[in-house]
Amino acid sequence: MRQRLIEALTYPRTLVLDIIGSRGCPNGERFDSECEFCRNCVINGECHWVSWLQDSGDLGDRPAHTLSASLRYGVKLVRELRGGGSHNEIVCGCEGCAWIRLSERLIAEFESTLPPNPFRDTH
Repeated sequence: MRQRLIEALTYPRTLVLDIIGSRGCPNGERFDSECEFCRNCVINGECHWVSWLQDSGDLGDRPAHTLSASLRYGVKLVRELRGGGSHNEIVCGCEGCAWIRLSERLIAEFESTLPPNPFRDTH
């Protein structure tokens, strides 16, 4: 399960890195909270998330619940980046929608192994 969560994070990480690269980031695609450019960048949250993933190496030492939460954030990002207009995630065959379906099933499968928690976000 852990490895599947890690592998699923590749798609949103690549999308965000492509966007960061196209913006001409002066920090070499590394979020820096002290940098004026980063603080004012419209994608600083996404960049911070990708920097955390990059700094975590292969992610193998991260708890599975942290990986699942990161994947949930990745799903949110992919939805935002792909836009909602003509996409019906249930039937759309585009790469983003297919990845969202796969990732949501993976998150649900992982979370089904956890004890009940009324504070856990389920959407």
